[in-house]
This record gives sequence, structure tokens and C-alpha cells, in this order.
Amino acid sequence: MLEDYAKARKLGLKQVERDVSDGHYPYPPALDDILKNQGYQGEVPIGLAEVDLSLIAGTKTRGRQNMFSSSFYPIAEPESEFAMKWSDLIDSQRAEGLRDPIVVYEYLQRFYVQEGNKRVSVSRYLGMPTILANITRVTPMPSDEKGLRVYHEFTRFYRVCPIYGITSSEEGFYARLAALLGRDLETPWPEDVVRDLRALFDSFSASFRAHGGDGLDLQVGDALEHYITIFGFEHVRGLSPKDVDAQVEKIWGEFVVTQGTGARAYLEDPSAERTAPLPKLKNLAKKAVLAKPFRVAFVYDRNPLSSGWISLHERGRLKLEEALGSTVATSAYTDRSSDAAFDQAVDDAVAQGVDLVVTCAAAQMRQTLRAAAEHPGPAYLNCSVSLSHSAVRGFYGRMYEAKFLLGALAASLAGHHKVGYVAESPVFSTVAEINAFAIGAQMVDPYSTVYLKWFSAKDYDWRRELREEGVHIISGRDYANPLAPKESWGLYRVEDDGAETHLAEPIWMWGRYYEMLVRSIRNDTWKKEGEKIQGQSLNYWWGMSAGVLDVRLSENLPRGQRMLVDVLRQSVLSGRVHPFTGELRAQGGDIVQGPEAGRLTSEQIVRMRWLNENVVGRLPEQRELDRDGLVEVEVAGVIPVDPSTVLLKDTSR
Repeated sequence: MLEDYAKARKLGLKQVERDVSDGHYPYPPALDDILKNQGYQGEVPIGLAEVDLSLIAGTKTRGRQNMFSSSFYPIAEPESEFAMKWSDLIDSQRAEGLRDPIVVYEYLQRFYVQEGNKRVSVSRYLGMPTILANITRVTPMPSDEKGLRVYHEFTRFYRVCPIYGITSSEEGFYARLAALLGRDLETPWPEDVVRDLRALFDSFSASFRAHGGDGLDLQVGDALEHYITIFGFEHVRGLSPKDVDAQVEKIWGEFVVTQGTGARAYLEDPSAERTAPLPKLKNLAKKAVLAKPFRVAFVYDRNPLSSGWISLHERGRLKLEEALGSTVATSAYTDRSSDAAFDQAVDDAVAQGVDLVVTCAAAQMRQTLRAAAEHPGPAYLNCSVSLSHSAVRGFYGRMYEAKFLLGALAASLAGHHKVGYVAESPVFSTVAEINAFAIGAQMVDPYSTVYLKWFSAKDYDWRRELREEGVHIISGRDYANPLAPKESWGLYRVEDDGAETHLAEPIWMWGRYYEMLVRSIRNDTWKKEGEKIQGQSLNYWWGMSAGVLDVRLSENLPRGQRMLVDVLRQSVLSGRVHPFTGELRAQGGDIVQGPEAGRLTSEQIVRMRWLNENVVGRLPEQRELDRDGLVEVEVAGVIPVDPSTVLLKDTSR
């Protein structure tokens, strides 16, 4: 109908006007013009496939490109032959549908039309999501540019799963997506998996764009990856578009905070309101609310009897009950590493009217996110830092402050300027703890060297290596290991006869941490923080000044060492001394920042990847880590991870 043409032309003319005003080319670009400058290796016939209309970028040749705006809306005069043919085509489309495929050339996952420009124009005007096309791929020239590396990974993906439109700008995306589906990029996927992924992507992309996804700095493929990571492919395959849309709406905040490089806010000190007593009650309704115990569910992936880390949090849970008495009621669910066991725990807690769900491992973040989406209402906390999520807040401690004190103490006791440090896994904040320890040691002894080893590295004997280096003062695990009660932990000295003498240890005061967090929810500080900091993930990252961390010294330490630690503690508490202020040098003498520089930002500290100049050692590679280390690194690691070997937790529901 000519009436449709007039409406479509109006849209086209407006777009041309906007493009000209913004300094953009107002017509569909021609692939031949692009290839003149960049060249190409050859052409590969792909065959028939449904093409997402949003990926049609231009025409193959210049031809009649000036008949269309850059988005293929018509702009020719209404009285022209072109307008008549366009109008006839839309009538035919409504009556019979488009029977013949268009002919396109694909270059870097964008399509350029050789035959069927008007069919594309009509389909776009009618809001059709896809169009059938006969595709020829134009192979780009070899290059090491990131965009081409991503594209070559896509071609591997397409060979095993022929779907266009699932786009990303990040390397490793297609391997990660394959891993989420239990597949790889080498073996062709079963037809039902391809079919279900195609249907899921169509539903998801429509919902994502309808909610405003095109306005985010997040490609639709990356958003799809977040979605499948949270809910699991087996759980979402086969869902109706309506159900997918409902889930997208539930987790929309996740897309907002993960766009770009992710927006993260670090709350380094408790608000004054957080530790204040609850406000005076003004009515019976408030009395009734506070008369009801505040319920907290702790969902542990392991058991306190076998995990030192979980044991610390379990003691914190009991301290919370002791501090708040009858105003709080807590429950602990242990050994909930599988999805099925985790979901059962949350379902039970929600049925009991839980107000706060706490998980104590970064590897539980995906499960916690899904719980927050499926059971909105309670607050959700995960013991991690710098993970970009909206529905779940992270909490951790500035352990680097305690390690700074222990490094100084270690250097004051070490002979031959040698100290050992054994770290757990290369995850967020761990490198800052290593460097703070090394800087503390360097402050006391400018010739000190810190020999770095890793608990999570497999197939090597770090004890033997430190012994051969003549290292006697060692910083080991931060807490006792219930499965190895005789194993030394904290800072200790290896005596000449091989005996080990405990010297000091960092201490976590999780009970106080949990008490302040619970008070914050009950006095609305939690809510106010969320309203004040929007569009960012919230990370509670408290330290010694909040009373959630400290250092405990052995009574057998010499008086001078005890005084040294006490003076440094007071300096850290007052802010006069900070390990990451002023001149910082990495291994090899590389300058991180100059002598007049201020403190590194929270983000720079948490996500630190460089090692201080006096550290002897390196970050491990993925292939060197044991399974537990790989699970931690996959979620919050500071080293590169091969997506084809991503370790996902059990996704059976």
C-alpha cells in the first residue's frame, strides 16, 4: 500500500536527517567499498539460513543504495517506480509471505545484500526479526586484531552450531557459551541443542531489546551468556517467550551493572547509621516488625568440620546469635555445593520467612543470583569482592592490611633476608595481600625477598623448595585446616630440627561483620545505600578500622616485635600509613606509580595483577592449578582462563 510506503519513507527521511546531522553516512554502506581498502582472502558459500535483520548492515555494491536510509527504510519519491514496487511487495508479503530468499554476503558477522534490498526494507518496516537468506561468506585477510580473533572463533562456533546473531566483542565468548551447554567448538552439536538454542536466543534477544538492551554497552550475546549462566541451559531451553521475558525482567539489573567493564562500588567503612541502635519506635506496627526475629540463612557449600573457611563463618554465625540474642534467628545449611542441594536449602529458608541469605564462597555467586531472581524479597550476600552483580551484594575484608603488618613482623624475624609466602589461589584481592606483605617486609628490611608459592598449584612440593632456599619464616594459610590439625598456619618459623613455631595470624571477626550487616538492613541503611548507589554492584570491603580484621600475636614474641606491630597497627588505623601509597615498583623494576602518588583505588587494589619488586615467584597458569583452584579462578580469577575448560558447578535442578 502506498500509505505504508509514505510512513516508511517518513521514517527513512528522518533517519537520513539524523545521520547527516551526526556526521554519519546516510545510506547503507557498500561491501565492495569496504573491501577496496581492506582486501579479503576469498569467498565461501554457506547456504540458506535465517538471518537476524539487525545484522544486515548494507548492500553488496553501490547500485541503488541511495534509495534507502542507513537502516533500509525507503526514501525514493512516492511517485517513483521504486515506490510502486515497494508497495506491491508489502501487499504480497501480507498476503503470501516472502517466498524467495534474499542473497547476501557475510563479512565479519554483518550482511550485505546482493539481491532483495526491497524485501529487507519491507521486513524491517514490518518489524520482522529475521529473513531467509542465501549466504556467501567473505573471508577477511589475516590479522592479529582482537576483532578478527573474535570473528575466527565465531566461524568455529558456526561450524558446530550454525546460528547467526549471537554476537560478542570478547575473546573466548563462544568457547564459554559452548561450555555452558556442555559442548565444545570441535564436535558438531546435536540438532535438538542447536534448535533449542536458536529458539532461546530469538526469545531472549527480543526481550532484551524490548527492555532497552540496545541502549546498554553490552552485546546481546554477552547478555545471553549472563542469562544462561544464572539459570542454566537445561532449565531455560524450551521456555516460552513469555517465560523468558519474565526471567529477563527479574535479572535486568544484572545487565545494567555488567555492561562495559562493569560498574563496581566499594564501601570501605561502615556507615555511622549501620552501628547505631535501632531508631525509637513510633507506632505499634514498627514494634510488631522488630518483635519478629530477623531470620538469616547461611548456605555453605562445604562443612565446617572439613573446611577451615566455613568453620570461620560458622563461628561468626554463632557470634551473631550471641550478640543480638532473641532479635535474630539463624539457620545453617551445610554441604550445599550442588544446584539441587542449594535450591532445596533456599526453598526451605524462604518458606520459613528468611530475611537474609548468606553464601560464603565466590563459587556460589551464580547459585545465589538465581535464588535472588526466583525468590525476590530477602536480601542476598555473597562472600566475594569485585563481582559485578546487582541482586546480590558482595562482602569481604581488606585482608591486605593485616598482611602488611605480618610482612613487617616476618622481615624483623627472618635471617638472610628471606621470607616465604604461600597463597591460596590467584583470585581477586589475593595479589594485593601478597604485595602488602612484601611491602611490609621491605619497609623493615629493604633487602628482604618474599618467596611466593601456591597451595592450589598441583604436583610440586613448596615445603621442599622453601627449605632448599633457606627460608625459615613462612606465612601459610590464614586459618587452621580441620582435616590437617597438625599443619601450621598463620605466620610461623621452621626450626633447625624441622619443628614449626607459631608466631602470629590474621583473624577474621565475622560475627561483628554479620552483626553490622543485619543492623543495617533493620535500620534501612542497606536500603539507603542501594538507592544512593544505583547502576553499580555494591561490595562491602571493610578492614581493621571497622573491627572485622586484626592480627593476633604469639605471647612468646619478643617485646620489640610486639611493639613494632602495635605501632604499625595504629598507623594503619589512623590512615597515616598505607601499603599502596607513594612509589610502587613491580618485578623487574617497572614503576607502577611515582613517589608523589596517592593511594591506589579500591578497584586497582582488588584486581591487582602485578607482583612487588621483592617477590620471587609468579602467578600460576591455569594448567598448574588443582580442581579447587580452577573453580575459584573461573569465577573471580586474575589470570587468563581457557574457556574450553571452564569448570561449572553441578547444574542439575
